[in-house]
Amino acid sequence: MDKLIVIYVDIDDDLGSIGISTPVIGQEEVAKAIRIAEEKIPTDSDLNTLLVAYNIYNKIRSEGSDVEIALISGSQKGSLESQLAFTEKLDMVIKAVNPTKAIIVYDSPEDAKAIPIIESRLQVAGIERVLVEQYRSVEETYVLLGRYIKKALSEPRFSKIFLGVPGVILLIIGLLSILNLTSYATPVVLIIIGAAFIIRGLRLDETVEELWKSSSIMVVVSIIFIFSVILGIVYGYSVFTTLKSYNLLGVLQVLFSIMPFLIFGIVVLFGGRAVTKLLDRNIRVWHDIYRIITTVVIYYMMVTIYKSIGSSLQVLQLQIIYSLSITTIVLIGIYILLILLEKYKFNNPSTTS
Repeated sequence: MDKLIVIYVDIDDDLGSIGISTPVIGQEEVAKAIRIAEEKIPTDSDLNTLLVAYNIYNKIRSEGSDVEIALISGSQKGSLESQLAFTEKLDMVIKAVNPTKAIIVYDSPEDAKAIPIIESRLQVAGIERVLVEQYRSVEETYVLLGRYIKKALSEPRFSKIFLGVPGVILLIIGLLSILNLTSYATPVVLIIIGAAFIIRGLRLDETVEELWKSSSIMVVVSIIFIFSVILGIVYGYSVFTTLKSYNLLGVLQVLFSIMPFLIFGIVVLFGGRAVTKLLDRNIRVWHDIYRIITTVVIYYMMVTIYKSIGSSLQVLQLQIIYSLSITTIVLIGIYILLILLEKYKFNNPSTTS
């Protein structure tokens, strides 16, 4: 006979904010949690969802089925940490109850993120989403609006959007006013709002958070690289606006004005990777050191060629071609030699003992 479990999902741990620690397993413990919720959040949708889950449990139990009920929450930190916390608690419940099928009860789209996690461990027999009907009176509309405003101000995942973005906009407008540059206020505000939409829509903030946990060094050097490229483009544009003629030399002048910023960013990026590998005691750190040296050498050769353009000295041009050929051969030779040494070191047991 299948054993059912009714799971109340609270992915953002609203229960934790009123002192209910999950997982809560069993009829008596869940009944205690409901009484606490009735005192602390009598008008919240979470209470309605709790009651719906409890009623579903009692109905199935009255029909003679083997059923249990559990309240499982995630974390108030949101996103990935909520799902990891929920997964850990779900495994605890499965170990304690040993069910074969689950009935999922939830109320918000955020809670729906837990459904695939449950499906990966249990056969889902049913899903119940609770939609609470709201009264239309003006007074209760204000109460509901106040509740949502409080949620937007207190919960981190909402406050960084509803407080962070407007705060940055107001700060920028204030600075522009001080500098008498209010004519730039509208485009700057549009850029900030657009950037916020892109970051949140593509979940770039979550990606950066995950990268920071895996390698904080790479996050820092990536930011430096991006800023370096942006500064290079801005400086290149300023050079472009001063050009008197748009020919090959003009194009090269713009490109080589951007080049130092780009090379600096690439060197910093490779340097960050080298430091990360060095801290991990990875022998392949020499790959990134080699890339740094190669990048600097190539940049030096390109600058030399650029400075010689327009010169009629044939000897100088032959010297440049000769230098390019020798440098390329040397770099390729060094790389091949290092690759062979690396393979010999790891493949020959006598060298590693």
